[in-house]
Amino acid sequence: STIHDKFELDIMKAPVAAGSGSGQCLIIVPGDPKASIMAHRMNSKDPAVMMPDLGRKMIHEEGVDLIRSWITRLE
Repeated sequence: STIHDKFELDIMKAPVAAGSGSGQCLIIVPGDPKASIMAHRMNSKDPAVMMPDLGRKMIHEEGVDLIRSWITRLE
């Protein structure tokens, strides 16, 4: 895939409206789940940060692990 394609998939793209939920992260940083907002927000119970923001009261540990593993494998 091209750099343009990756940007459209939010890879190495800054969040536009995450506010305090951004954790100073990019949306997806290939190979680095700690720097990726997706993993950060999925691993939070803070209403200002968590994703999805509705319909959950706990962190889905297996889901967070799956996303972290996927991000780690991205190039």
